[in-house]
This record gives sequence, structure tokens and C-alpha cells, in this order.
Amino acid sequence: MDAQTVFFIALAVAVVALVVVLSVALLSIRRNVDRITRRIDESLRQFEMTAEDVRKTNAAVREILSDVERGVSNVTHFTEGVRALRGTVDVATKVFDHAVSPALVSAASALAGLKAATSHILDRFVRKEEMK
Repeated sequence: MDAQTVFFIALAVAVVALVVVLSVALLSIRRNVDRITRRIDESLRQFEMTAEDVRKTNAAVREILSDVERGVSNVTHFTEGVRALRGTVDVATKVFDHAVSPALVSAASALAGLKAATSHILDRFVRKEEMK
């Protein structure tokens, strides 16, 4: 065999070895790319699930905030009603202090005086009858 044939055989063997090494490397790269693709798909699914959970939580929080706002509105309305009622109660208290209370005191005094007078008159009549 001449040198050129040996050279071509060696070159062919080197090319075959290079093709085998490149095939193994490309298969390894393909497996890694497939693994990365699966992980990315799984991560995207997890992200979508998390986004959906956040959306549901956001809707629940909005509903809670709506209920809280409604409660605050009710408390504000109740407070305004109490303030308005307090004005009415203040007026009624002033009327009671200036008109009803003195009238009640006068009526109580009149009843006490009437009782005392009745008691005194009855005592006198009863004593007169006892003396007879």
C-alpha cells in the first residue's frame, strides 16, 4: 500500500470517528435541549397556575374590600344618624330641663302638700270623733 492509500484510509477513519463523536455530542445536546424544554414547559405551567391563583385571590380580596367598604358606609350612615339623633335628644333634654322637670317638681310638691293636708284634716276629724 502506498502512502496515499494509507493517508486516505486514515483520513476516512478520522472522518468516521469525527462523525461518531459529533453524533454522540449532538444526541447529548438534543437530550439536554429536550430536558430544558420539559422544565421550561413545567415552569410555565406552574407560572400559569400561580397566576390563576393570584387572580382568584385578587378577586376574593376585591370582594372582601367591597364588603369592608359597604360596612364602613353603614357605620358612617349609622354615625350620622346618631349625630342627628343626638341633636334631637339634646333638644328633648333641654325641653325636659326647662319645662317638664319643673312641672314634675311642682306636681310632686303639690301631691306632697295634698297628702300632708289630707293627713292633717283626717287626723283632726279622727281626733274629734275619738274625743266624742
